[in-house]
Amino acid sequence: MSEISNPQQIQARQRFENALRQAARAQLSARLTGEDIHLIPFEAIRAELRQQNPYYRGLVEVPLDAIVGSVGRYKTFTRKFLPLTRGVEERWVAVDALASRTGWPPVELYQVGNIYFVQDGNHRVSVARQLGMNAIEAHVRAYPVDLEVDPSENLDQIFIQLGEQNFLAMTGLAERFPDHNIQFTSPGRYTELLAQIRNLQQVLSQIDGEPMAWETAVDAWYEMIYLPTVQIIHDSTLLADFPGRTEADLFVWLSQQRDRLQEHYGTFENLADLAQFLADEYREVGLPRLTRQVRRLLGVNSLAPLEEVANSDSPASEKGEDD
Repeated sequence: MSEISNPQQIQARQRFENALRQAARAQLSARLTGEDIHLIPFEAIRAELRQQNPYYRGLVEVPLDAIVGSVGRYKTFTRKFLPLTRGVEERWVAVDALASRTGWPPVELYQVGNIYFVQDGNHRVSVARQLGMNAIEAHVRAYPVDLEVDPSENLDQIFIQLGEQNFLAMTGLAERFPDHNIQFTSPGRYTELLAQIRNLQQVLSQIDGEPMAWETAVDAWYEMIYLPTVQIIHDSTLLADFPGRTEADLFVWLSQQRDRLQEHYGTFENLADLAQFLADEYREVGLPRLTRQVRRLLGVNSLAPLEEVANSDSPASEKGEDD
């Protein structure tokens, strides 16, 4: 890059220092509020997509607020593309000065639903925000997925939506049972449901002595396993004892912890019987005691299985980029 004149360089460095201070304030606020200010790693999102081949959408103007992640610089900038390290200063200043001299080439982005991830051009996006721009020109490659999220949402919330889409696409449950209301507050739970359906399909196929169609197994799981257990959960008012959790959350928790609970309470043929037993045993003494007892059995201060984030492919380590 050619030499930068002093006035341009001075103004660029002033803007960088201001951006660095904004990032420091954002980090302090995040520690106090628990807000997630980090960029979303693209590889973590791509691992959840059923369709792995994007199509070229063309050269378009993309709102800067819709760019929420990066392929390789997700640890270098905040969600608003404020620099988190002085190590990017020289490149950042050079990109800033270039804007007023010759302009930039378009950045390169991946699109997933209504949000975007930087493949190349992280510094340009960062500088553009400091210059008060609302949009940036970009070559966009889009993944064919129907995802509509608030750009401020965290990674877990996006995972939940992607998991729900994959689950409904694979099961067709929404078409046959439009009132299913299977929703989670933690990611990875839909994978657990798919595993249950596959297991039931194998068991029923062995019993019948012939392969069972996937759709038939889905309906059998929903009507024979899920609905009876959820009905007991509702009747026991467990939902009221764990505010903020859904019936599906509690269903998966019971599924995952059945063996440990049965060691204490005895063997039960199914989850509905176990949930009914827990509800009946503690109905007279009150559900707060049930809550404490279950937590004691699990050796935790809260429902740990409901808090854990399901394992996912580790995001790729940061890659070196020209920009």
